[in-house]
Amino acid sequence: MPDDIDRWTPAWLALLRTHARLWDQTEVRMRHDSGLTMPRYDVLMHLDLAGGRLGLSDLAAAIVLSPSGLSKLLDRMEGADLLRREPDPRDARSTFAKITPRGRSQVRKARGSHHAWLQQMFGDALDDRDVADLVRIMSRLAANAL
Repeated sequence: MPDDIDRWTPAWLALLRTHARLWDQTEVRMRHDSGLTMPRYDVLMHLDLAGGRLGLSDLAAAIVLSPSGLSKLLDRMEGADLLRREPDPRDARSTFAKITPRGRSQVRKARGSHHAWLQQMFGDALDDRDVADLVRIMSRLAANAL
């Protein structure tokens, strides 16, 4: 057993450190460039890419927040006129989140500088093989975590 721990512990620690550093840097950059937090950007990006509207259960599955965290975030975003919630006309138990024109404008403005930042962090640091390896490894870890 100790041999197994010695094999994967360096990878685990590198993943934790790298994630924390990248997330912190990305959050600071997003706030500076657009005024959005990463969770707000994440929600708006998913809504925009989905054509402007998603069911709350689909949105919850796509982002990295607990259901109560998502509900509180959507309350604040609705108050800031970034999105609004609408009942599903076909299912009274379901609700949609719909991006507002203000939300769409903010996420599209933020996307340009965010993608430039990602290019700097990933595209400039990794070649095509590195990117493919990273995607393969992260996909395997994600599948194993389910």
